[in-house]
Amino acid sequence: MGTRRTSTPKHPTNTRLRWQRLQRGWSHQEVVEQIKRSIEQADEGEAGLNADMVGRWETGGRKPDPRYKKHLVLVFDLPASELGLLSSEELALCPADPVVPAPTTNVIMDEQLIDVVVKKVMLVLLGGNAEFGRPVFLKGLLGASLAALFSNGVAIPDGAEALAAEQRTRLDRQSVDAFAAITASHRDLYWTTAAAELVPSATAHVHLGTGMLKSTSDAEGPQARQLASAVAESSLLASRLLFFDLAQGDAAEPFFQLADDAASTSQDHALAAAVLGHRAFVPGFAGQLQPASDYLSAAHAHARYGAGPLLRSWLHCVDAEVSARAGQPRASLTRIRSAEDALVTAGTNPTWLDFFDSSRLDGFAGNALLLAGRNREASGRLQNALDNLAETATKQKAVLLFDLAAAYASTDAEHAVATVRQACDLVGQTPYSTALQRVPDVRAALSATPYVDELDERVRALSGPVREA
Repeated sequence: MGTRRTSTPKHPTNTRLRWQRLQRGWSHQEVVEQIKRSIEQADEGEAGLNADMVGRWETGGRKPDPRYKKHLVLVFDLPASELGLLSSEELALCPADPVVPAPTTNVIMDEQLIDVVVKKVMLVLLGGNAEFGRPVFLKGLLGASLAALFSNGVAIPDGAEALAAEQRTRLDRQSVDAFAAITASHRDLYWTTAAAELVPSATAHVHLGTGMLKSTSDAEGPQARQLASAVAESSLLASRLLFFDLAQGDAAEPFFQLADDAASTSQDHALAAAVLGHRAFVPGFAGQLQPASDYLSAAHAHARYGAGPLLRSWLHCVDAEVSARAGQPRASLTRIRSAEDALVTAGTNPTWLDFFDSSRLDGFAGNALLLAGRNREASGRLQNALDNLAETATKQKAVLLFDLAAAYASTDAEHAVATVRQACDLVGQTPYSTALQRVPDVRAALSATPYVDELDERVRALSGPVREA
């Protein structure tokens, strides 16, 4: 018998095109439909395209014809270089003008907003002196990044001082490892440190990392991808602090975008899914189902390529909360069942996924049941979540206690208000805006009881500091 030959792709794999498709949650057929629509609008006749051809563009089996290249650029609204559509000869034609972004750089940064945040930190560190050069700025930036570690007695990683190097054309392993270690420390501090204290360090660290990425000549090498993963995680942490802890949605948005862009550079599907899942909460909290669903569709698309059971389950839970807030309790409970199924699937959970476990699943389920009017079942799931929650998860505990109070209110008002007191005590210790967003539902549930005035008084005492943070 002869040896079976395997065909070798004619062209390099186009990971950029595949990634951008996944970012939008599109299938190969959906790309076909988008291109067909674009060709029809341009009155250029029939497309003559199918899903198999799109798949081969990604795997290197063939390259798109010039007409399809043009419409890929129009459909994705990105330059051909960022879609992997240019040859090495065409890329070499890129002007040296620094105004034109290098074709291998994916990280986009809102310089103005982040510079304002960081320079405020620098002014504090430098005693109010606004006149300082870039070397001092970089050292101050590193100091701000490390400030939360210093104040909490966390060891400073070896090689951290190299992160303030002014000139850098290639990334060295020690600097990348040090940056990632600081990111991990910030992640741990999220659960025990006040948001107002951690935000300056997290935002300074993001600024430091994006600067390192933009200065390297090897933006697609393994060390750049490792650094981009850490930058994405730091950006996500900053956005979580601003949105969930401090209710500063406008300030959080640029960091969500930075996290998205850095995850794209890292080519880490699991991290991209986590970023998109968190972004879905922004329109989801506002009851805007369609934009939240768009983020979640893209997140699920990434999850098919690189997610463990916890991440898959968490994405279904986010779906459940978004559906519940949009007034779709039945869809919400269906998503909870999908989350329960996903939790027992195979796969490896990333080390950075510390915001979800089986107890958090019970919390999501309890909230979904509560919003569906099934209070008795809700109280059981919420109590189970509280019983198994990690001791450090103070913020989430406050959320669960407010939900539990709402579940108790109709049958046991005294038990409900005792639970409210516990929740308020926790928010007083660790301010958390998301917990206070549960208050209107609790108040509505207690409106016919003599305890509503006490609730109002307690929340007034808490809401001032939380809003000012």
